[in-house]
Amino acid sequence: MNRSCILRALAVLCALAAPTGASAAEPAFLSDVAPVLVSRCASCHNGAKARGAYKLDTFANLLQPGTSEVKPVVAGKPDESELYRRLVAENPKERMPPGDDPLSADEIAAIKRWIAAGGKFDGTDHAASLKSILPPRTHPLAPEKYPSAAPVFALAFSPDGKELAVGGVNEVTVWDAATGKLLRRLPRLSARVHAIAYTADAKHLLVGGGTAGEYGEVALVDAKTGARVRVFGTFDDIALSVAFSANGKGVAVGSADRTARGFSFADGKELWRASLHSDWITGVAFSPDGKWVATSSKDRTVKVLDANTGKLFTTFNGHRRQFAPQVGQFEVYAVAFDASGTALSVGGGAAIRAWEPVKTQDENGSAADMEERFKKAGHTRYLEFSAGKPVFALALGAGHAFSAGGDAVLREHDIASGKLVREYAKGTDWVYAVAIHTPTGRAATGGFDGSVRVWNTKTGDAVTTFVAAPGLAK
Repeated sequence: MNRSCILRALAVLCALAAPTGASAAEPAFLSDVAPVLVSRCASCHNGAKARGAYKLDTFANLLQPGTSEVKPVVAGKPDESELYRRLVAENPKERMPPGDDPLSADEIAAIKRWIAAGGKFDGTDHAASLKSILPPRTHPLAPEKYPSAAPVFALAFSPDGKELAVGGVNEVTVWDAATGKLLRRLPRLSARVHAIAYTADAKHLLVGGGTAGEYGEVALVDAKTGARVRVFGTFDDIALSVAFSANGKGVAVGSADRTARGFSFADGKELWRASLHSDWITGVAFSPDGKWVATSSKDRTVKVLDANTGKLFTTFNGHRRQFAPQVGQFEVYAVAFDASGTALSVGGGAAIRAWEPVKTQDENGSAADMEERFKKAGHTRYLEFSAGKPVFALALGAGHAFSAGGDAVLREHDIASGKLVREYAKGTDWVYAVAIHTPTGRAATGGFDGSVRVWNTKTGDAVTTFVAAPGLAK
């Protein structure tokens, strides 16, 4: 074989061996590299106490050396890049992440290829949090059979009351509200589902959740198949609460990342973002006239925002009273508006607070009249009950408030009179979710032990009880 034939043969072999299609493309930072850094590295290299003074919470920080003063990324040269070197170091004291399993071969290869290709950034803002600019995640399937019951953090009745949607592991399960029979499973959702809301036409579900301390999202999914229609933003932490405006055109979301956000339902566009709380936002609710969005928080306050702009209107401080009734400092876990526009909020302490945004603003006054205001009890009404543990869930219907929490008891109050109407039979574990369907006279609770209980609100009798864990051996 002459030299030219050999060269041609080698050329053909090289062409056959060369990567084609997607594998030939340069790795993208946002889709191939950033998710790995966020899930495996960001917990140690974030904030004021970042290890080695090296932060990778933003792309700009990722490029800045830590105490080692060695460049993390040298474009085109992975072996000279401290970020890559630490991932493949043989010495366990040097290899990242410390005290944990090393990154997979594919993850390391993606980072190496990205650096070798120039270490480019395909986002628009170098200073933006990596968590906030990552594309929505593709979630795994739920377990075919649950090895154990998972806590139920979210419940919602379908508009006709016949079905009950329940938050599961990477899914929402849908059950017959009368019999407790599993009807279908809506797959590939967040690892933990903390909020569910049906659209008025029952065609879609709004599902909020995420992974603790790492990721949150609110997805609009088909109520029959679970197919994802769109995602209303991603969050730096779990999305804990979602709400529709009365006309169905607005969506509000509260997250453990301490932000509340407003979206247009029609196209998913973010309309506003508020960062007014100093701790998790546990609940969101629209006023019936669409004027306000209320946000409850573990910081012991409820903020009332303009629903169109997200600007602060007033702050309700009735959960941290230093005088008058219900003295104490209490975290707030849920908020809702009744048909008249009265806000109700609940958390620690043995009472639901009922209050009005405009009167709250008037009573807040200014520093000049602080002493005079301290002498007044204020307009807040207290729907009292005997519970020594916090209340996590609140739902309203037909002038009544239904609440439940750490003592596993569902309570029903008349909002106008403040009187306790009924205590339903005690459950077996803490209750984290309550749902009401007034036309059919049903209430449902979801517990930490995975149990779901459906009640007849006209008689107080149990309708059905089941564990929302498909395939779990009984």
